[in-house]
Formats: sequence, structure tokens, C-alpha cells
Amino acid sequence: MTIRFVRNKVVEVTPLRDGSIAVSWRQTDDLLKAEVNLKVQPPDLEIVAADAELSRLVPRAWSAAPELIKKIEGVRIGAGLRKIVQGLLGGSNGCSVLVHAVLESANAVILHFTRPVIQVGEGLEGEEKLANLREMIRNNPRLVRSCVAFQDDSPIMQSLAGEKNDNL
Repeated sequence: MTIRFVRNKVVEVTPLRDGSIAVSWRQTDDLLKAEVNLKVQPPDLEIVAADAELSRLVPRAWSAAPELIKKIEGVRIGAGLRKIVQGLLGGSNGCSVLVHAVLESANAVILHFTRPVIQVGEGLEGEEKLANLREMIRNNPRLVRSCVAFQDDSPIMQSLAGEKNDNL
């Protein structure tokens, strides 16, 4: 017997005319279709609006997801987000899909702001490139471990491993 399971995820970040950021997270697989939409307000990166829709084979425990996601409104994307989201949306009365959706959406917002800075440094070579990365992390130490680009085992952080100091 062949078992087939297909899952697709998409996260999109769209700057809006009012200066806020719309984040759309979608997951579709053979069992569940989920969509979470967030509105994030810079400069504090506060989540000012959130909605969720789950369909197909939704577990009964997750039927309150559209109301549950509202708990995340007012939370800022930054230090401690993982613990805050788990506390608000996770646990035995929560919905793990919402936890993953919010955390992946937050990573997408962080990448939205850091990608242009990283791209500027791509034209640099050698010590110039390392100096640019060190300066970027020194200016924003919250970048370290904040998203996939700044995890300890990422190419960016590995290139700085020999250059580690107290600022990293």
C-alpha cells in the first residue's frame, strides 16, 4: 500500500500604503487547509490584527481557531515571541497550527526587513563582507537567532564564527 501526503506552505509579506505590513500564511495538505492573516505595525512590529480560517478535516479541539487567533493581537514581534505565542495559542486548549503560523509569519516579517541589508552586503568580498555583517548584528543584536538567516548554523553566522566577540 502506498501512502501519499502532500503539504504546501506559503508565507507572503506585503507592505501596505498606510505603512503597516500584511502577512498571509497558508498551509494546504491532504487533510487540512489553514490560512492566517496578520497585520503588523512598524516600528514596534506590533500585531494589530489577526484572523484565521481552518477547513477540511479540522480536529474538534481546533474549531475555536478563528477566535483563538485574536489573542495574539497586541503582541510585538521580538524577544520572547516563541514563549508568548506558545502560551497564548498552544497547549492542551490551543492550536499548534496557529502557533506555527504566527512564528513563521514573524520570521517572514523579520526577513522582509533584513533581506535588503543582506543583499547590499552580497556584492562585498572577504573582510569587507564580514565587517558589514558584524556591523549589522552590532546595530541590531536581536537578529541573532531571530530567523533562519541568523541561526547558529546558518552560513552568515558560520562566517562570523571565527570573529565572535561579546557583541554576538
